[in-house]
Amino acid sequence: MRSTARTWLIEEKIGLISGQELVGLADRYIADHDDFPDWMIDISTGSSLEFQEQLDLIAYPINVNDCKIIAQRLLDLLSSNEISLRDLGKACEKMYLSVEWGSEPFNHFIWVSDEINLNEQGYKSTSNIDQAVKEALCKVTAL
Repeated sequence: MRSTARTWLIEEKIGLISGQELVGLADRYIADHDDFPDWMIDISTGSSLEFQEQLDLIAYPINVNDCKIIAQRLLDLLSSNEISLRDLGKACEKMYLSVEWGSEPFNHFIWVSDEINLNEQGYKSTSNIDQAVKEALCKVTAL
């Protein structure tokens, strides 16, 4: 459950879910289970997760495995038309700002963010943007 909660926290950090949606996920988990970890209440109440193993995103920075999960989530959202390219670009920007500078995930997320931004500003063609973004995100999932 800790890894799922970590993914929720990352999704909230990069704007895929709101703080209210994060609280809702935690509340549903608590309501559906008789036994749940104390930190789930912390998520539900917006309390600090400082020093909570894997939940403190400062002490336990976003890693390659997290990036793979988020990239797959972005692909799923894009395929189901649940996210606009603009919002996907913003999420990728927040991801590259959250991972180790110069790492492979950094390079792919910054490329997606920049590509979408250049496309929106009219500097690049829009003809193959969806496919190019999907290919870049697939490279992250394959790491």
